[in-house]
Amino acid sequence: MEQTTKITAHSGAEHTADNSLDFVRYALGLAVDALEVDVRRRADGVLALGHDAADEKSPTLEEVFALVAAHPSMCINCDLKMPGLEREVAALAQQAGLIGRLIFSGTVDAAACAADPALHEQAEIYLNIEEYVPDLYVNYRNIPDFELQAAAEITAVCKRYDVRTVNINQVLVTRRLVRTLAQEGLELSAWTVNEDSELRWFLENGMRNITTREPSLALALRER
Repeated sequence: MEQTTKITAHSGAEHTADNSLDFVRYALGLAVDALEVDVRRRADGVLALGHDAADEKSPTLEEVFALVAAHPSMCINCDLKMPGLEREVAALAQQAGLIGRLIFSGTVDAAACAADPALHEQAEIYLNIEEYVPDLYVNYRNIPDFELQAAAEITAVCKRYDVRTVNINQVLVTRRLVRTLAQEGLELSAWTVNEDSELRWFLENGMRNITTREPSLALALRER
């Protein structure tokens, strides 16, 4: 059976404020598979939402997890904006009853996750490959047979750390890259896909996940 592409609501989707409780509540009312938030540590040590910074006014991750926990079909993608947050985020998720619904992306220490069986089971990893392939977004236009070279590097990293899904900027995704990685048993999560024509292409070309600021449009297109 062909796999249905998952749809993740990007933080701030459909004109809500980025990393706000308003966004979280809005996304929870949609039929998306997951919602995404940016996670970092505040100066007081509390895990909170924020892309570049978080302060005492920022929603805490504990607040967000409590809201998501009340929606059993919803997963949450924690885009980690600082290193070393994996275990603490996973512990909070476990307390909220979210194990099996947690996704890590962003600044993920794949080696630490692979070395900790409990952590590896608690969270699915969408590996941001730019963390492991230097200058990926700088050089890709100048590399002959880019998709094949990138696919080889991506495959080596994913197999080293037992990761099955690559989180990648949509501009790098071609049909050849999708097919080459699929031959190695790897899938792609593409971000951030917002336009009608682009959403159609990604839905038709075997993505595991699409992260989008236009989840209602993506859902309508997937339904068709």
